[in-house]
Amino acid sequence: MAVRVEGLRTSSWTPAAIVRSAGLYAVEMAGFLVLFGLYYFVRGLPADRVELATRNADRIIDLERALGVFRELSWQQAALDRQWLMDLGNFVYMYLHLPVLLAAGFIFFHVDGRKYRVLRNALLFSGFLAGVIYWLLPVTPPRLLAESGFVDTIGDIRRAKPGPLANNYAAIPSYHFGWILLIVIGAWWETKSLAPRFAAVAFLALMTWAIVATGNHYFLDMALGGVMVILALLLSLRFERWMEAPGGGRHWRPCLRFGPVRFPF
Repeated sequence: MAVRVEGLRTSSWTPAAIVRSAGLYAVEMAGFLVLFGLYYFVRGLPADRVELATRNADRIIDLERALGVFRELSWQQAALDRQWLMDLGNFVYMYLHLPVLLAAGFIFFHVDGRKYRVLRNALLFSGFLAGVIYWLLPVTPPRLLAESGFVDTIGDIRRAKPGPLANNYAAIPSYHFGWILLIVIGAWWETKSLAPRFAAVAFLALMTWAIVATGNHYFLDMALGGVMVILALLLSLRFERWMEAPGGGRHWRPCLRFGPVRFPF
């Protein structure tokens, strides 16, 4: 599938250019957060089904053992002896995921508006595609499997069904991994500079470790998160080509425009 996405490129990093991009990005975020909130709403709808989720978790562990990749327990135990490592893991997992996504999104938006939009839509599409999985395949995360030797390093930060947007059994797919992988893909796509590419890969490695050290996901969760994001990116590329197709005979497109910003997708 050959898809070319021409960019709305901004090479200037002057204060005026950054301020202009920041204003447009704020408009963009106003629409994005509505859709992102809808994803969390759908994610939080299923009731806790602990027995089913635990059976599914046991199946994942059995499959990983059969594949020789069940190393989550040893990764966590290696970090438990060092409190500063656990504090780092909890901080990265709990407090850096969304801020880094927002910061990277602004950089992508400033550099190339259309490529940013493809990446943004891939994130949203992957979230909506996962809604079915959250309903059909609840999975208990490792940190809630104390009988298997895991430790809940987050503790009182989270409780069972603490609110309508929460779902402690939506362990698969892992978008703590998948959406950071999308940043890596974006860094390679939007720039040839080694510094942002290295920074993106380094943060993905840090997040991967934090996910496992805090007992929040299995390796297969992360693998499926990556697959879902790549499928969503391919869908987003096709969608962008349809939305931006040149020539006559264009039919109605379901969107509103404000400069380089396009709602809702």
